[in-house]
Amino acid sequence: MDYPGLLRLDGRVHVVVGVGPGIGRETALALAAAGARVVCVDVDGEQAAAVAAETGGVAAVCDVTEPDGFAGALAAAERDLGRVDGVTDVVGLVRWSPLADTADEDWVWQGEVVAGQSVRVLRAAVPLLRRAGGGALTFIASVSALTSAPGHGLYGMAKAALLSMVRTAAIELGPAGIRVNAVSPGVTLNPRLAADPRFAAALRANGERTPLRRVARPSDIAAAVLFLASPLAGHVTGQNLVVDGGLALTWPLAQPEHAVG
Repeated sequence: MDYPGLLRLDGRVHVVVGVGPGIGRETALALAAAGARVVCVDVDGEQAAAVAAETGGVAAVCDVTEPDGFAGALAAAERDLGRVDGVTDVVGLVRWSPLADTADEDWVWQGEVVAGQSVRVLRAAVPLLRRAGGGALTFIASVSALTSAPGHGLYGMAKAALLSMVRTAAIELGPAGIRVNAVSPGVTLNPRLAADPRFAAALRANGERTPLRRVARPSDIAAAVLFLASPLAGHVTGQNLVVDGGLALTWPLAQPEHAVG
């Protein structure tokens, strides 16, 4: 077996949804380094264009929380590049608040930006992956879906729903050669968190509590996505790859200062 060769994505087109600074951008870079032509999708057109320039890929602008936002971008990618072999959905935001202090609107928003848009991404991607003869769908979940999520319970609930979708879709789409998996990061040091002083103490505490003694870097998550997107994971579907340095074993995580109260 040519194991290094199985990690290559030469000749394949892979779409990354949400290429903002951090996990999304790093995932696009990782896939491009393995030979993929990357379609860089983001609601921020300048960010999409910047990452596309870095990867030698193609930029697309859309809001995946809108009913047909992603479908149009995906159709354009297939039309311009001839095929789509994989999609990775990195989109996901969190509102910090104890459950008892949340409002209905918070759940509607959180469910939509995590689980709702993921269903739309899957629904839009499947016909294209079928036409390509199969492919890989990868979703970024969270360790918050696997255990308690104090201070961000709605986010944990929405990510748990996402994992349920991954398991079901893997069974439904397996006969078509479409693999569906998730990656669950722990605390990950992205540029936004690093620049926000409210997160400094929580990042330090979580790094100290992590068995590997640091929080994740975006490259740690991108490496897991690359594995799942590649032929090296050709018999892996319906799985959730936890990339947290063992942090979930020490749960609950330390909360940012503004979420404690």
